[in-house]
Parts: sequence; structure tokens; C-alpha cells
Amino acid sequence: MSNCPNKQSDSDPIPTWLLKECSPLLVPTITNIVNLSLISGQFHPTLKESIISPLLKKPTLDKEELSNYRPISNLSHFQNNRTCRQIPSHRSPHFQHLLNSHESAYCKHHATKTALLYIHDHLINAIGSQKISCLCLLDRC
Repeated sequence: MSNCPNKQSDSDPIPTWLLKECSPLLVPTITNIVNLSLISGQFHPTLKESIISPLLKKPTLDKEELSNYRPISNLSHFQNNRTCRQIPSHRSPHFQHLLNSHESAYCKHHATKTALLYIHDHLINAIGSQKISCLCLLDRC
């Protein structure tokens, strides 16, 4: 926690500098909250909230056109740094049954390419076996 930058979001209930200063007292409690959330699969509603701000994609674009903006999600320091960094350490055999075996997030040497190669291989094998294949790709609008 001491290595984290002193950045702060509007959704932070505690200033980052204070969180760092009190970390010896808070880390065991925060760790317990994260561990219980990962085990139960349930997160407190405040850990699911963020402040969304529009950001102009390029300074040269028309500011009046809504499609020239992209949403930026500002997470609290706790969400962004503590919870997300705990997930890789919990990829132990105890938690493997909770995760899809083809999950690429939070895995070393896995990326979008890894997922695409898996899908491509799966479709090629299905076509070679004369099976019916369907691919549905979803994205946010």
C-alpha cells in the first residue's frame, strides 16, 4: 500500500495519504473483506460503484458531438488497487473451480490474443468435425 501513488478519486471515502498512514491497522481488515468477498462471490454495493466522466477522445474533435467522447470510470483507491491486486494471488487451486479454464484476465502470459486463438482453434476443430458452429460477439455500444 505504501508504494501506491497518492492519487484520489471523488468516490474515495478516506484520503489516500490517511489510508497509507493507517495501513498497519487497516490492512488486516481490508484483506479480510477482500478474502470474504472472493470466497462468497459477493461484493458490497459500494465496491461496485464508480464515477463516470466523459472524456473527449481527441482535442481536435467537436465538443458538441456526443460520439466524440468516451466514458472514463473513476474507481476508488480501495477498488482500483486493493481488490484488483488481490485477485491474482487468489488463483490458487482452491479457487480454480470458480473460474473458467479459459479465463485470460489476471493470468500471466494470457491476453486477448490467447482468447482469440482458443476460439479460432475451437471453431476450426468444430468445422473439421462437421459440427454446427455459431459465434456471437458482444460489445458495449
